[in-house]
Amino acid sequence: MDGNSFAIGVFIAFNVLSVAGGLFCARRSYVRHRRPLRAFMAGVGGLFIAPAVLMVFVALARPQVRG
Repeated sequence: MDGNSFAIGVFIAFNVLSVAGGLFCARRSYVRHRRPLRAFMAGVGGLFIAPAVLMVFVALARPQVRG
């Protein structure tokens, strides 16, 4: 697997996880509150869950400076 294939795979997986998070949050909000606008806003918020988790993992994976 070359670098481009890996990058495309990561990009697709990231987008799939982001959309799944948005759908999960929107569905859960609608079932709980029965308000479409609130469910829509929860879905938009759910789209940002995957990027936030990725930022945490990247921050944890950075090299540690020891001196």
